[in-house]
Amino acid sequence: MRLIARYPLLFVLVYTFVIIASVAIIMRFLAASIEGAHVTSWWRNPWKNFEVGGLSGSAHLLGWAVDLTPVDAIVEAQARKVFPVVVNEGTHIHAAIFKA
Repeated sequence: MRLIARYPLLFVLVYTFVIIASVAIIMRFLAASIEGAHVTSWWRNPWKNFEVGGLSGSAHLLGWAVDLTPVDAIVEAQARKVFPVVVNEGTHIHAAIFKA
């Protein structure tokens, strides 16, 4: 307890990291549960995100978005049952917990 009192910012940073990582792992697990879908993109570092043309505030930067293939009505319908944000991008289905 003294450690938290002495370094409150460190505690907040570690706690925030744990929350972000936990949600990212849950996202990947949920995407894997969609029958017939393959995850083609999940967490991206800023350089990879720029390389693929991702938005600067992309949910992929936190691991809170996934891209799925194949692009078909069944995978899209299943994704809509699991994720609040689903966008058919033509080449993949983007699923996330917030809209970038």
